[in-house]
Amino acid sequence: RVIRNQPAPMLSALGVLASPPSIHASYSTVVNVHVSDLMPVFLSDELNFEWDSRLSSQEMVYSHTHGTLSYQQRAMPFPLAPRDTLLKCGVRVLRRQSRLTSECRSVRDDVAVPPRPGAVRLHLEHTAWRIEALPAVKGVPRTALSLDITVPPDAAHGVPAAVVRHVQKKSLRDSVDSLLAASKRLHLPPHRDFLSWQRTREEARAAERRSGQQGGGEWTEWGGLPSGSLAATSLLVVAHCTAFAVLAIVHPRGSWRRSVRLVASFVM
Repeated sequence: RVIRNQPAPMLSALGVLASPPSIHASYSTVVNVHVSDLMPVFLSDELNFEWDSRLSSQEMVYSHTHGTLSYQQRAMPFPLAPRDTLLKCGVRVLRRQSRLTSECRSVRDDVAVPPRPGAVRLHLEHTAWRIEALPAVKGVPRTALSLDITVPPDAAHGVPAAVVRHVQKKSLRDSVDSLLAASKRLHLPPHRDFLSWQRTREEARAAERRSGQQGGGEWTEWGGLPSGSLAATSLLVVAHCTAFAVLAIVHPRGSWRRSVRLVASFVM
């Protein structure tokens, strides 16, 4: 007998129960903003709170097993307990392709960060930002933003597939909107190391003069970025996983349509 809103067990070719597939979501868009105008917010630890009012704490911790990790706690709507994440992240800058990627995955290390009383640890398999400068069109700068996330199947246990897809897409889109809104609101000087991306020499010099900065030096393929770029990725993680936690608590109280509206108000 199959209980409604719960997936039936899946059998493998050998007749044994197979694990349900992981939950994957992606979102891509192109915005009329130069990448150098986004990087001051994206790469700043201190400005992560501008992205998300529910982020209560964040810190970089060291693990003998995994190296530098990003740890965050996030407040939740009553009656849910706070959520926290412990992530191993990496940043790759490909200057020739005018592209930056930032990827994270959950790790377990109870020595570096012991379980916190009253907090629920979130786990994810993989998450990534991909930010790529595009050639300008009629003088208008453009940047492509792509997000991907994969979470364990139990993150949405008992939630209808249509609702899962809606929450996935909305949480990723909201992460992009939060980055754009914070960048516009703070109106910080562009990041000097990205001023020349997808610009001619003359355009890069003009951008440098407008910003009062000099362009950055040559990048290596890996590294060279402040730790904020790691924490920025984990903001996406927590926002996305929190959506499922909220669904779990609002589901019994009414229709799925109402639940999705509540998720929208809680997550971002």
